[in-house]
Amino acid sequence: MQKINLLGFTLEQLKFEFLKNGLSILDAKRVFPWIHTKLAASFSVMTDIPLEIRKILEHAYSLARPRCLTLQKSRDGTSKALLEMVDGNLIETVLIPEERRTTVCVSTQIGCAMGCKFCHTGTQSFVRNLTSSEMISQIFFWKAERAVTNVVFMGMGEPLLNFENLSSVLELLLDEKAHNFSRNKITVSTSGITDDTIKSLAKFGVKLAISLHAPTDEKRSFLMPINKKYNIKMLLETARTYPQNSNTDCVTFEYLLLKDVNDADSDALALACLLKSVPCKVNLIAFNNWPGTKFASSTEGRRNEFVRIASNGIRVTARKSKGGDILAACGQLKGASNLL
Repeated sequence: MQKINLLGFTLEQLKFEFLKNGLSILDAKRVFPWIHTKLAASFSVMTDIPLEIRKILEHAYSLARPRCLTLQKSRDGTSKALLEMVDGNLIETVLIPEERRTTVCVSTQIGCAMGCKFCHTGTQSFVRNLTSSEMISQIFFWKAERAVTNVVFMGMGEPLLNFENLSSVLELLLDEKAHNFSRNKITVSTSGITDDTIKSLAKFGVKLAISLHAPTDEKRSFLMPINKKYNIKMLLETARTYPQNSNTDCVTFEYLLLKDVNDADSDALALACLLKSVPCKVNLIAFNNWPGTKFASSTEGRRNEFVRIASNGIRVTARKSKGGDILAACGQLKGASNLL
């Protein structure tokens, strides 16, 4: 019998699970902080829980973390871990240390079904969703290295296509009796899902980042097949409604600059026109090279000119990519699966 991993269980879920199996609500209340505040790796260390209860827990449940196969460190201090799940599938997760914060980039799926042409993950077929335990275990992994201040769901996969498990993780991160993150320190990124899932996400009050990457439907559909279902008009409506529904300042649009694809003066002008009446900010991201890609990064001069033109009426920031030398930057993650 495969043991049930409890790392991703909220307190209410843990109570329900324990009652179902003859344990008590009090047992759940005692186990919960051991998992999330003391980061216990086994039930044997839970000394305030009776021995007979611990034996039951050890028989039926697990606190296992994924196995780290490789740990790489970039010249800029960024770290990337290749983690092996129980079934042998692999994912990558990243730690980005900066002067005033330390951010964990979490993967939500094994592979990805979105097929964005500029993304390394998109070259790997979709395998499955990660469980809530597999998602939060990435944060556990990095917390063992150093204190974590920020979490971004921007790794492998589309977070909103795994919303049920994502919801449990967000609840755990925001729970003051668990990880106690501020909602302003958590960002969920989407390739452009604009259905009712967005309304459910807004209830958590976390930040939302939307991958835009082009100022017109024609160009965006070329780069991102999802645009054929969720077009730019729908993204703009989400950007207008999400801040008020979530009590956040604004939505962030991510825009990856691709040489001779979406970095012309006309693209910058179109972007400024498109977003001038939308409460948002734009993160310009340099394209990060990966094996087999047909795209190239815009030159520094072209990027600076794009920022100058696009800044006419909208907030634009050229974001510095980190971890590119170890394929840990935006769009570079990929976990090879032995099940493909």
